Order: sequence, then structure tokens, then C-alpha cells
Amino acid sequence: MAKKQGKIYLGYEDEAISDKNHTLSNYTVNKIGGLPDWPPLDNLLFPSKCPLCGLHRVLVVQCYAPLDNSVYHRTLYVFACINPNCWIQSESWLCVRSQYQDKSANESSVIVAMPSAQANLAWCSGCDEWDENDNDTANGNLMNIDNAPSPNNAMHRNSDEDDESNSFELENVEQALGNLHVFDAHNANMSPIQGAVGAIGAPRAAAELEGGDEPGLVSVDTPTAPSNDVEALLHQTAELPHDLRSRLMCGPLQFVPKFIYVEEEWISPTANDDRANSLLSRYIKEDELEVGGGDRAGAGGAGGGSDEEPYEEATPLHGDKLFHAFLTRLRENPGQILRYSREQSPVLGAPLPSSASTPDSPSVPTICARCGARLLCELQLVPEFAESLRLLPSNAPLAHLHFLSVLIFTCSQSCWQASDTLVKEFVVFQPEVV
Repeated sequence: MAKKQGKIYLGYEDEAISDKNHTLSNYTVNKIGGLPDWPPLDNLLFPSKCPLCGLHRVLVVQCYAPLDNSVYHRTLYVFACINPNCWIQSESWLCVRSQYQDKSANESSVIVAMPSAQANLAWCSGCDEWDENDNDTANGNLMNIDNAPSPNNAMHRNSDEDDESNSFELENVEQALGNLHVFDAHNANMSPIQGAVGAIGAPRAAAELEGGDEPGLVSVDTPTAPSNDVEALLHQTAELPHDLRSRLMCGPLQFVPKFIYVEEEWISPTANDDRANSLLSRYIKEDELEVGGGDRAGAGGAGGGSDEEPYEEATPLHGDKLFHAFLTRLRENPGQILRYSREQSPVLGAPLPSSASTPDSPSVPTICARCGARLLCELQLVPEFAESLRLLPSNAPLAHLHFLSVLIFTCSQSCWQASDTLVKEFVVFQPEVV
């Protein structure tokens, strides 16, 4: 990923890596999923299993990030555990950095532009389909049309020509009802035994039919009341399917591998652009003169208005200015799945853990544990990245694979020793805002 001073680079989902173009994939290529393309290093080992559940991690993204005036090919590999209880924990994520000096090749950087595909602008992968069945279902329950009451059936039963058959049926019904005793403990608030003392019976209705060869007892349980604890429902996590868990115990799985197309971030002119402001002010004045807007402006001023437009400073309805600014920035370039920069700060949708954080949410370190240099946020995965994740071989998404941001903090000096093969970097996972 080529870099320029102070620039922010955005990644977009590109074409899938198939058998036809898999030879283009190596450690100098940016990609989603697949297997990691390691450089030819000796004794290359890394902790592939999740420290929380013991399942194998899956490669999420591979990012080629060489530094200026460096002789090393430098690549970041980000792994995660897809277990629902681990996915949302920063400890289950892993980023390792490799640096490889290819002495047999020319060290001048070569940028290979992958074919560009249209960015996926949809945040959802589909829509619900609602089917209507005529006379077959009602709210998903099957109905017996032959026994359904209707005016025609009522008229037929009362017709003169069927009086004899109907009377015979009524006699049978009356004889059966004579031996039927219904005890409705739920509706009467008492059972036959508790009726004498007026105690409230168990919520159960029973019907017993006496006589005949096979007397029976039918019991109906009262439905349980639905849960109104919305917060508890939101915190419930589904278990990982048994087949996936079994496969992850034996070895890592793969997300569908796809190339990542990279371009510089484009930012629309801001309010600090004097040239744009002067043109906008002149346009507004000319427009007011044409439609008589000067009188309206004066009337607005008398009513307490001001020359400044209050819309930009208005607080969003949900009250979260940080999250609002986060979404506004991402919408400047729809379809982006990651952001890369070593000079600019990340775009945050939620505050980072501070020094006063709890043990469950540790603070982000500011210095490298290896060399003491400053840490910087080099790579950021944004919400739409999760929409591109599909598991092989079914190409199916997992419903719990979502996040607000995944932030990768690396050493500003990119410290490296001759004996190193992989260096572990710091990962911060930010869950979706509820």
C-alpha cells in the first residue's frame, strides 16, 4: 500500500480471488480473508489459537504496508476468533507484523493496480420477502377451509331438506356432552378441590370425557409470558454451530478471499475554505435579491435569527455527536471497508478506553512495549468491512460478525531485530453502538 505524507488511504472490496488469479496473491497484496501469504521466513510461528476459547483464529485481512526509505517488505496480518463470545473481545484478536528483506530483487517499490470493481454501497445484503397465501394460512398457521364457519355453512345447516340429518347429529352431540365435565382452573381461578376454600388454582385447563371404551384426559398448559427485558435479549449471543466449532478445533477456516482496491480519501470542501465560503455567500445574496429574500431575512432577524446557519452546529437527535461525526465522515466515501494512515488520527465512533478504564476494558497503551517508541493507529476496519466476510465453502455470512471499528496500533519506529520473524501489535475492538 503506497503512501504519501499526511494522506489517508481507503480500501474497497474488489473481485474475489479465484483459481484464475490466485497466483497474483502474495505477501505484497492487500486482501480480505483466505490464508495468509507469508514471506519466505525461517521458523515462522505465531499463536494461531484464541486464548479465550482455544479455537483456531481466522485471517480477517492482510495489508501490505511498506515504509518510506526502508529495505523491508512490511505486511500486517489481522486474525480473529469467530466464536460469538470471543469476537467482541479485543483479546481474541491478533495482529502480527512481518518484515522481509528480499535481497535478490530490486528494492524499488512496485505498485500493482488490481482491476477496480464498483464499490458495494449497500449496508445490508438483502431484504425480507413477504409471501401471501390465499385462504391457506393466517399469520403462518394452517386453516381447515372445510370446517371454517361461514354464512353459507350456517344456511346449509338450517335448510329444510337436511333437518333429519341435522337432528340425528344433534342427538349424538347431546349424548356426548352429557358425559363431558370441564374443569377450567385458570378461568375460574380455582380447581374442583380448591373450590371449597377459594384458593387460586394452577394455571391449567383440563377436560375429561367419561364413558366409552377409551376415556381420555386433555391438558392444556397456559402459555408463558413473553420477556420484556430488552437489554437482556440484546446481550444474548448465539452459540457457534457445532460443525463450525468442530472444524475450528482441528484447524483454521477461511473467509472468502477478495482483493482490496485502494485509493486516497476524498474530503468535500469544509467551512474553512474561504474561496468556497465567499462563492456561497455571493450566491445566497443574489438569490435573495431575485426572490425578495431580503425582506424575509429582515423579518427573520427581527424574530431573533442570526446570519450564521445553525444546522451545522445542531446536536443530532440521538445526542451522540461523536458517532454522528463518524457516520458523516464515512458517508463522504461510501463503500469503504478500511482506512490506513500513519500520520492522521483514526475516525472514532466511540471513545477509546482511557487511563481510568476498568480491568474489563483496559486502556490503550501509548508506547511500544519492545522499544518504548510511540504507538500510532495505522489501520482501521470500519463497519462495512464485516459485510464482506463470508465463510468458505458455503459462502455464507455469520450474523454476529459486526463491529463499530477495529483499530490496529503499531510501533511508530516499526522496531525490528535480525532474529525477528513476526512482531505482535496491539488491537482494539469497538462493538456496535446499541
